Amino acid sequence: MKQLVWIFLVLTLSAFSQVPGNGVTDIDGNQYNTVIIGTQEWMKENLNVSKYSDGTPIPQVTDPTAWSNLTTGAWCYYNNDTSLGNTYGKMYNWYAVAGIWQAESNPPTSAEIASRKSLAPSDWNVPSVADWSSLFYYLGGNSVAGGKMKEAGLNHWSDPNTDATNSSGFTGLPGGYRPTNTIGQNLTGTGHWWCSDYLAPFAANFFQLTWTNGAVVNSTFDTRTGISVRWVKSSIIGNETFSNQLFEVYPNPAKDQLIIDWNNNTSSVGWKYKIINALGQEVLYGVLNLQQNTIQLNNINGQGLYFVKIYDRENSLIETKKIIIK
Repeated sequence: MKQLVWIFLVLTLSAFSQVPGNGVTDIDGNQYNTVIIGTQEWMKENLNVSKYSDGTPIPQVTDPTAWSNLTTGAWCYYNNDTSLGNTYGKMYNWYAVAGIWQAESNPPTSAEIASRKSLAPSDWNVPSVADWSSLFYYLGGNSVAGGKMKEAGLNHWSDPNTDATNSSGFTGLPGGYRPTNTIGQNLTGTGHWWCSDYLAPFAANFFQLTWTNGAVVNSTFDTRTGISVRWVKSSIIGNETFSNQLFEVYPNPAKDQLIIDWNNNTSSVGWKYKIINALGQEVLYGVLNLQQNTIQLNNINGQGLYFVKIYDRENSLIETKKIIIK
């Protein structure tokens, strides 16, 4: 019986394979497609949840005056138009991103900070500036990453939607934003996503894509502004040694060799590993006959994310490990 393992090839910065992630579901039951870009897993769709991860409701606020006076989390639709939610998701103020669900002191006390909610489920988070920066760096830098992140064509973006290829699979849509004094602006011209980072009173970071060029713009909005949110998976793939009770897999990232070490567990000798690509083509496979098994990686064409699966003598799956080959 053949043992299966998925291997995903991340190509050069000028061309990217769109590798599907495992997806993620919010507390409302909305399911989102995800994509692996470099060593990160990102949502391919904008967030559309109405509750924090513990079930606490996030208020919908439609009145512009009430919206402009908020210091706690809230959401809305662009122009208060419910029909836009399925495409663009909800718009959130930064207080929702921060999980500020009740009034806090200025400055907030440690107890108030500790009581804040999470907008994302376990192992996911609203991306920080560092998370976004890792994405842009992988895509070739801020000056070109936007084109690789924007949905191509004019179904949602205004003409000319310059340089849009969506080669990364991020599928960035426009969606505009909700300023503090109106209910919507620039629906098809720009897309904006919050960062979790807080800068100063009434100021937080966001990143923007635009219809007129392929760059990514980093700027700040008033924390009462309503814009889109995406999640990124908290655990970064690679840069780790993997261990379980039976064995270790290292180094990670790997270059020329990968070591699977049984740590004196002699009962595990004779187990198997196998690596195939996303098309089901065999890349590497073999039997682990030694206490410390060195696997040569020189014959693997392509750098990026791989999944190694290990099976026992009866071909039962024991473990799956994500690694980076560089």
